Amino acid sequence: MMFITEYGVILFMFSGHKAHASMAFTPSTKAAFEAELTRYRTGKSTVALPYGTPPPHPLLTRMIEYRVREHEHDGVNWM
Repeated sequence: MMFITEYGVILFMFSGHKAHASMAFTPSTKAAFEAELTRYRTGKSTVALPYGTPPPHPLLTRMIEYRVREHEHDGVNWM
């Protein structure tokens, strides 16, 4: 599992599995995009991205930007 940090705070994580890649955000970030994630398998804070299907780059970009803002402006740290 790899993670991206800013000033020692995890912003998001990603990992590879047998049938999919997984990205993990804070539950609040995932909840903010719940309506757009209905076609993906999700967990409390994760999104499973199946191999063989193009990743949703615009959606993931917006989720990452949201996560950075919630950390920088709202002080939301990792779970």
